[in-house]
Amino acid sequence: MQRLHRQVSPAGLRLPALLPALGVGLACVFGAPGQALGQPAAGSAACADAQSTTAMRRCETDRLKHAEAGMDAAYRALESKLDARGQAKLGAAQEAWRRYRAAEAEYQADAARGGTLAPLIATSVQADLTEARRKELERAARELK
Repeated sequence: MQRLHRQVSPAGLRLPALLPALGVGLACVFGAPGQALGQPAAGSAACADAQSTTAMRRCETDRLKHAEAGMDAAYRALESKLDARGQAKLGAAQEAWRRYRAAEAEYQADAARGGTLAPLIATSVQADLTEARRKELERAARELK
């Protein structure tokens, strides 16, 4: 069995693409910040037992939605502490980050090109990166006081 590993970002995030032996819980492996590795995504008990690609995708989609909401709240908190110039720069950085996230997810999902796992991998990468971005924004807001 061949294992594929691809780097995700300079922050060191990784998504191992074990295509033949994905197994139970891919959707739950990448826990949210503050959540232990292997915990169910988005707090759903059903995610812990997700065995089909469809169920895993549903869990990862929920995790992405939760991560987006957290990131948006962190963005607004940081934005409120900035002057107009800082807000404009933050907005430009966030737009660039969103483009990066989309491109990185597409790149990672290419490991399963054309397969049913590709959308699952893309969503997992987006959720991971979104959770990391939330942490960055929260840290920046704390440092501004």
